Amino acid sequence: MTGTEAGQAPVLPPPTGQGSGTPGQNGTFMLDDESQLIDENAPPPNVGSEMACDGIDENGNGIIDDVDKGRDGLCDCLNIGFFGALASDNGNSTGAFETWLEARSDVPVTHIGARDTITADVLRPLQVLVIGNLRERGNAGFSAAELEAFRQWIEVEGGGVMSLAGYTANANDMAPTVALLAPTGISYDYQGRGPGVLGVVMNGPPPVIVNDITAPEHPSMEGIKALGVFNAYPVVGDGQVIVRSGEFNLAMAKELGAGHVFVFSDEWITQDVLWSPMMRPLTQCQQSCNQCANQCSNCETNCANCQLQPCQGGQQPPDGGTCARGCDQACTQCTNNCQTCEAACAACSALEQDQELDIPRFWLNTFRWLTPANECQVPVPTTIVY
Repeated sequence: MTGTEAGQAPVLPPPTGQGSGTPGQNGTFMLDDESQLIDENAPPPNVGSEMACDGIDENGNGIIDDVDKGRDGLCDCLNIGFFGALASDNGNSTGAFETWLEARSDVPVTHIGARDTITADVLRPLQVLVIGNLRERGNAGFSAAELEAFRQWIEVEGGGVMSLAGYTANANDMAPTVALLAPTGISYDYQGRGPGVLGVVMNGPPPVIVNDITAPEHPSMEGIKALGVFNAYPVVGDGQVIVRSGEFNLAMAKELGAGHVFVFSDEWITQDVLWSPMMRPLTQCQQSCNQCANQCSNCETNCANCQLQPCQGGQQPPDGGTCARGCDQACTQCTNNCQTCEAACAACSALEQDQELDIPRFWLNTFRWLTPANECQVPVPTTIVY
């Protein structure tokens, strides 16, 4: 199989001394028109430059349908399926996540009901499947034929699956998801866990901010400092541990045959509270910083007004003298207080930088990793607009 067939950059053979080309730098090869072909270690050129979802590699870079007309980091041709319900029983909105999924792709998300039968025909058109809330499936489980179709889609056809958890406070509602994941070797430790672990936040509002990224080199974690969970179910199995908190594994990833599996411990990464910074309750640090900013603003205004007051006694001081005013002491005190609170704010804000969330980037990274290497691969931008 050639590099192009494997979804990699085409490999240029070493120069033979014949022809009109000349050796370039770092093992590349320069043509007479000074255009540069890529070497075997370089990424494919022109990634994301195609314009049509037609199953053809128009730009010849070894990637089929690498279309991203909006340059938003989500391939316009990506076929995503969502199995089960998006909503959880806590009533939190998932509108931002749903809108993002629908608006960023030319291909509508395929919604598969929790009670639907899983077949090869259902899975075949998909490149990525997200497993959501399967509570409505109840005790029906999955037949051997369904599990085999699921396994074949991953291992043979190169499908990518991501599972979520913690949609309800009833641990037994996790049973359908665990049953479906059986062929992957990764599961959830849910029995006896009640609504899940990490359901208590010591400082500030939910969620629990987790920044123990145990595999920062994994493609799903590029640019990610922290993730948020609340009432999660620990992930167990033979996958690579990606995220932890204390004794609990919160995410695992695994290459399975031609496909990929990413199992996450919670569903809060779909909720507006984590997607939109404006929706998240303020932390204690943010509340204190806002209060400090208001106090300092008032202090600046009062001190500016103080400077407009006449000197004590109504007399202007001689050259080089000091104009004493009755408001000077209060101004000095509030200025000192402002400097103290600004220093405290800077200190706690620096600590919170490791808790900065970028949930859209996490989803883009994960979708990209789940997708076959020679299909629908587009760059994730430095700045993500959602």
